[in-house]
Amino acid sequence: MDPVPRTTSMPPGPHAQRKPQITGDTATSAAMSTVDPVEAADLAAAQAGDDDAFARIFDRLGPVVLSLCRQRSLAEAEDATQETFIRAHRLLHKVDSPQRLRPWLYAIARRVCSERNRAARRRARHEENFALSREEVQTPPGRAGQTTVARTDDPSGQSEQTEQLDRLGTAMEQLDARERLAIHIYYLEADPVKAATTALDLSRSGYYKLLTRAREHLASLMK
Repeated sequence: MDPVPRTTSMPPGPHAQRKPQITGDTATSAAMSTVDPVEAADLAAAQAGDDDAFARIFDRLGPVVLSLCRQRSLAEAEDATQETFIRAHRLLHKVDSPQRLRPWLYAIARRVCSERNRAARRRARHEENFALSREEVQTPPGRAGQTTVARTDDPSGQSEQTEQLDRLGTAMEQLDARERLAIHIYYLEADPVKAATTALDLSRSGYYKLLTRAREHLASLMK
């Protein structure tokens, strides 16, 4: 009987354990699917009513949420961060998997800051209208024209600046959530690479690739 042919196999080596290289959108999906077991355990415990577990989530993710709020609501960033986590604590049961925790929390932060910014703009318009009304009442008739010129000069400059900020804000909103967060981290964190490791689960090179893509996308949206 002829001997059974054997299949030649390569001995296990460093190449056998090498993980496939992931780039582009696949890297984003892979990073999003990576789950920190500690964070998953804290989420489950917090959903079961463990306040200490929720405090650990706050300590872990609070700095990135604060950075988001500083970019969007500079004057009230800390208050917006607190409100974000208060809402998150109340709605935590809606998070159906650990992978969804971070994007879900960051979405709450963006919504809180948008609401606060709209409220601030309403207050500013109300205060400006009130101030103009008082000025019109107190200005002598002979100086009414001078007062009108003084009033119309400053708001025009403010209006142009507000328009530019609105355009930037609109463009930022059109970015992918991870691209937007990469830009926030770069400009607001003292150590953006360390923050990106925690918030985006990326290596140094992976973070800077994402940042470059985000900047190019933002520039194209601002044209």
